[in-house]
Amino acid sequence: MNVKLAVLMAILFGAHIAVAQPLRHAVPEKSSTAARQSVTKSQAKAARMDIVVENFERIDANNDGIVTRRELRAYALSMRRHVPMT
Repeated sequence: MNVKLAVLMAILFGAHIAVAQPLRHAVPEKSSTAARQSVTKSQAKAARMDIVVENFERIDANNDGIVTRRELRAYALSMRRHVPMT
C-alpha cells in the first residue's frame, strides 16, 4: 500500500501514528462529532499532512476553507481505483 495513502487513511480513521497527527478541532464543541473533526490548510501544513495540503481545494467540497472528516473520506474513496471483477 502506498505510504501516503496509508497515512491518509490513518488520519481518516483516527489512528495515531508517528507521522500523522489527529485532525484538529476547528468548530465549537457543541456541534456534532463529525463537524468537530476538521482542519484548515494552515493546520494541515503545521501537522505535515502533505496529501491534504497538496489537494486541499479538491478535498474541500463546499469551499469553506475547512476540510472535514466527511470530505476527507469522500476524497479518499473517490481516489480509489476501480478494479473490475473478472
